[in-house]
Amino acid sequence: MINFGIDLGTTNSAIATFSSGDIQVFTNPLNQKPVLPSVIAFKGERTIVGDKAREYLGKEGVDVFTAFKRKMGSDETYALSQKEGSLSPIDLSSLILKELKGFIHTGQQPEEVVITIPASFDTMQSAATVAAGKEAGFTHVELLQEPIAASLAYLNQLGEQQEEHKPWLVYDLGGGTFDAAIVEISQGEMKVRDHIGDNFLGGTDFDQLIMEKILIPALEEAGHFPDLAKNIRDAKGPYRRLYPLLMYKAEEAKIQLSQSNVAEIELDLTDQEGKLVEVFKLFYRKELVKLLKKPLKRTLSLIHNMLKVQKIEAQDLDQVLLVGGSTYIPYLREELGKQLGIHVNTEANPTLAVVQGAAWYAGSLKSSLPPKKRPKTDSPLPTLEVKVAYAATTQDMEEFFTAKFTGPWKGMQYRLTRTDGGYDSGLKPLQEQIQEELPLVKNAFNEFDLKVFDPLQNQIPLQIDPIQITQGSYGITGQPLPDDICLEIDDVENQRTILDTVFEKNAVLPLKKTLIKQVSRNIIKESEEGLLIRVLEGPGYALPSANQSIGHIFISGKDLKRDLIKGSDIEITLEMSPSRELSVNVYLMMSDQEFENVFTPKKRAVHIPSLMQELSILHEHIREEIYEAEANMQYEAAQKLVDLEFEVIAVKDQLKGLNTDDITDEKFQIEAQKRQIAQQVDKLVKDKFIIKIKNRYFRTKRGMEFVMMSYQPAQSDVEAYEEILAQEKEYLASNSPLIIQGAIDRINHLHSQIMWRSPQYLKEIFYDLAEERYGKYKHPQQAEALIQSGKQAIAQEQYNHLRSCINRLWELLPPQVKTQINFNKGTGIE
Repeated sequence: MINFGIDLGTTNSAIATFSSGDIQVFTNPLNQKPVLPSVIAFKGERTIVGDKAREYLGKEGVDVFTAFKRKMGSDETYALSQKEGSLSPIDLSSLILKELKGFIHTGQQPEEVVITIPASFDTMQSAATVAAGKEAGFTHVELLQEPIAASLAYLNQLGEQQEEHKPWLVYDLGGGTFDAAIVEISQGEMKVRDHIGDNFLGGTDFDQLIMEKILIPALEEAGHFPDLAKNIRDAKGPYRRLYPLLMYKAEEAKIQLSQSNVAEIELDLTDQEGKLVEVFKLFYRKELVKLLKKPLKRTLSLIHNMLKVQKIEAQDLDQVLLVGGSTYIPYLREELGKQLGIHVNTEANPTLAVVQGAAWYAGSLKSSLPPKKRPKTDSPLPTLEVKVAYAATTQDMEEFFTAKFTGPWKGMQYRLTRTDGGYDSGLKPLQEQIQEELPLVKNAFNEFDLKVFDPLQNQIPLQIDPIQITQGSYGITGQPLPDDICLEIDDVENQRTILDTVFEKNAVLPLKKTLIKQVSRNIIKESEEGLLIRVLEGPGYALPSANQSIGHIFISGKDLKRDLIKGSDIEITLEMSPSRELSVNVYLMMSDQEFENVFTPKKRAVHIPSLMQELSILHEHIREEIYEAEANMQYEAAQKLVDLEFEVIAVKDQLKGLNTDDITDEKFQIEAQKRQIAQQVDKLVKDKFIIKIKNRYFRTKRGMEFVMMSYQPAQSDVEAYEEILAQEKEYLASNSPLIIQGAIDRINHLHSQIMWRSPQYLKEIFYDLAEERYGKYKHPQQAEALIQSGKQAIAQEQYNHLRSCINRLWELLPPQVKTQINFNKGTGIE
């Protein structure tokens, strides 16, 4: 098993292991603390991690970096002032992971590990976390969403018994992110029904509020700090070293207010005039409460939206399970209970629950590494290889065990025993594959030995880990996908691109799906044009511009063996691993070519001027939709769009106040707000596209009926069309543009099949190429020979040969003739 779990946190990190049915959280050998502050300092040639690094906050000659987890998956870097170069969030995170490896005092050196991430982490952030693990020296990294980890700790570590199908809410508010998840037990396993979150809402934001509203005014009153509020955020400004120091002081005060009603803040700083400024400030809990009202309201709004989607009331939940250091705040605990009206469970350790759950999960995962080669031996005994399969955690009192042997197993015997002496299978004849039901001790860690003997009762050495099963503990059915994964396709009729949902939000990982799409325009061999297979992450109902790109495959005309004709099929297979690595395989049936790529995106750029331009475009788009809604007397939709317009204006004003060298996370928060607003706009205006696509469906249907009457379809074609029509009411009643488009695509595909099998249609295409295009071919003599050959094929009714003549004539046409009928925008697929 993997057995090692890590909580890579914004504020603190930790490492734990699963051993003999229990969880051990490793402590720092220097101070015996179970957590490591996620802080890195560079002083000269020294790299300092954790508590010691914090001591250098605000000091000259030392670079100190914190909260870099919030910028995972971005192109942000952290410049070093003492030497050349800069570090990425991946680099800094890997240093935290390396330091945590030093906590392990058992002598083990794990090659694989489970690392937790917020449930709302996107694919780029997830990929960056895996990259940090690899950079830290782990061969394999498995990701686990933090609410799932916390729930595993709650159910298993605390020995709680949870009623089947009685859901509870995980409220995970850490240093950098907020996650909420609805979790329940189903058939003895834990299942996540839904989750929602904000990657830029956490204790760090509370600290920033304290710094801006309490500390900066106190400093400006005590000394000369011109434009402190603005300049402290500038990476090149005079106060850049003050930012992490004041954030740390704010964090200390916040933590102190969880224990008392007042916190004492002391600061000794030199102002711009060189004068020593001493500040002593009393910060009261009621002041903190005032600052936290808006962020808490934001978390509750997200929770209520999730409950609405799931069609359940807060009262239907069993309890709220608190996770994350920020949930220690008394006001937050009280307000949650009051607003939701359900029990707030504070029994789990908010700081350690995630790492404990990560270790539980790691204890249930089999290693993905190949078995180590057995050292050569002079023993005369034969060598057997064995592979075993069983569940490491279960609610059942018996566990199904199977093992498969390779090697000279015939004539041998095996024996399975439980190490406490409570079970012995006795000697049984060995088969290539054996199966046993292993009886378990209730609520206990069970260990079994598998031994194999030759006919002389000599024990045959096996390379096998101990068989370990924990009864009474819970596993998970799989991790849910945080957002839809979509493919961008052409909407030729409206001259735009839309999204086709491949994997839906909350689908359980891993996932795999194959789609059949059609080429939406002619792609000429050797041309600059091509097919764009672009995968995005975000709501499938939105337009592509409102979602995030994961990656793309571009297949240029220069990559093609032959031209691709409009309407020809493309087979696209997408596969996503439990850690959200996405592989895409594209097969072009017409040219018999295959292309593939594995998307492991690590960086997302947010450029302030570009973001302002995107917001201006969005603002203009909203204005156009308002005018159209008012013209159609859709006043309710118009009012909602006006509200969104005000949101865009507010966000633009917020962005105007940022420096291009701003060191905070605010530009990332604004970029996320822009996408959320764009998605809400798309949701409001999608009704008009439903009307359009329904009209398109009926036009496609009329075209198909003409083909059925004109081109003599086969009986199988008739049956396939009748099957589509039988589901027509369901397509139209769904009011989903994508479902209706799916029906259109099926009809078009059948339409194309009938046409290309029809002698009449082949003749029409051939005579168009032979007569209308005559004189336009690159090689007239070759074309003339093909035309004569085609005519002969028609006379002899050799239609396969006629198809070949058509394709070869097409290839002889110059690109400018071929592209006359093309729609030259979009992706090239529909």
